[in-house]
Amino acid sequence: MARTRNQALNDETIIQIKQAARQLMAQHGTAGLSIRGIAKVLSVSPPALYHYFANLEDLITTLIADSFNSLADTLDAVGLKSRTKTKAGRLLTVFEAYRQWAFDHPIDFQLIYGNPIPGYNAPREITVPAVVRTFITPVRLADLAIKAGESSLNDFRIPAFCAEHMNGMIAEHGYPVSLESMYLIMTLWTQIHGLIMLELYGHLSSNVGNADAFYRHRVIEMLHTFGFDDLT
Repeated sequence: MARTRNQALNDETIIQIKQAARQLMAQHGTAGLSIRGIAKVLSVSPPALYHYFANLEDLITTLIADSFNSLADTLDAVGLKSRTKTKAGRLLTVFEAYRQWAFDHPIDFQLIYGNPIPGYNAPREITVPAVVRTFITPVRLADLAIKAGESSLNDFRIPAFCAEHMNGMIAEHGYPVSLESMYLIMTLWTQIHGLIMLELYGHLSSNVGNADAFYRHRVIEMLHTFGFDDLT
């Protein structure tokens, strides 16, 4: 029982450390993150934090992995719960959930997709699997939609340089999908990501009006470009 209680206290302290780190990032950006700053927020000595994280880089890595896994969990859940008739329609729902997650977790989104943290190099063995998880549901839905004949296109006209690189990604990370579905998702992702970043930093609605409607419209238009006309 004592061990369980101690573990619960450790878990709670780790949560508090992460919350303090996010508070600092919200106030000063990722470059303002430091062990000393976190300790000050928590009213503890800096050495006390090393009982929970080996160093600042260890904490940053944990925050990054947590963020990617949280995003992946959200997309997976939405992909499973969606009741649309077509797989392409479910894909639209997933991309809307992607945007919503960004606005529900703006600090996490900026941590994983915003400015690099000076002096920090993410350990690939920890962060890459978490990144890969965020694409599993979208690429699987795209693959199912293509195999179901939901696209009216016979050829996605994939550039040779993209085909070579993306085939390598599929092989390296074990994506159980076709090159066409990977190209579709990466094309959509790069474009919607730009919209979300503009909106997060307050540069979208002032230029397009209703940002919600504009985002949905653009995702639909992009899916139409790939021949997915039925998104019900």
